[in-house]
Amino acid sequence: MHSLENKLAVITGGTAGIGLAIARNFLACGARVVISSRSDHESVAETIGATYIAADVADPETVSALFQDVADQFGKIDIVVNNAGIALDLSGVESTDIKDMKRIMEINTFGTWYAMKFAPQHMNDNGSIINTGSVAGSGTTSAGNAEYSMSKAAVAYLTRTSAIELGARGIRVNAVCPALIAGTGMMTEDDGGPAARFCSALTALGRMGSLDEVVGIYNFLASDTSAFITGQEIRVDGGLTAGRPDTISDAIAKSLEI
Repeated sequence: MHSLENKLAVITGGTAGIGLAIARNFLACGARVVISSRSDHESVAETIGATYIAADVADPETVSALFQDVADQFGKIDIVVNNAGIALDLSGVESTDIKDMKRIMEINTFGTWYAMKFAPQHMNDNGSIINTGSVAGSGTTSAGNAEYSMSKAAVAYLTRTSAIELGARGIRVNAVCPALIAGTGMMTEDDGGPAARFCSALTALGRMGSLDEVVGIYNFLASDTSAFITGQEIRVDGGLTAGRPDTISDAIAKSLEI
């Protein structure tokens, strides 16, 4: 892994899943880390050696306060990971409740936009912002996934535009777009069951990914090693968006094997 020695990082949605895995990685590589979430998870931060500051990314005032608080306590920020997000089980555009649609957009899209609005003023030049996107908004989608895909597609284009706007300061903005990563709390677990077998059959590698296999790209993008990479959407999906190795019927058949 790449050194993040003496860098100050803020990770939203940093108390579970991918966010927590990123926090552990950054700490192990020498960074000072502040993690944030809507509800009180100070004990999680204490356990891993990070600092906890509560913030609801759907509330612009608390997002603004988060970055102000970090700057007041620790100084200028070097790395921001906008990782907070939700996914809901929805059946399709016509049947989706409008309140569910608004909630997805409030957290996934507006939450990222608020951070992009308020974080840069508290950052050092030549820093790194990493947005958690999804292949659902950058490469593929499926029926019943319109709302989530829409929210993440907006993040992809926000990433590109922000990279252009912040380039003069040397602040890089990229998006990591995972898919089929077990342990995120937002999809099936890699437990060998039918759903896991179906997901595995959709990838070129024939399996789901793990948290350890997604955090490396965040580490790379946070480090000075990636100093000439900005405005990119990097997919971590086991080859899902490269094309399916089997027909859908084959994938279904494999998932039903006992």
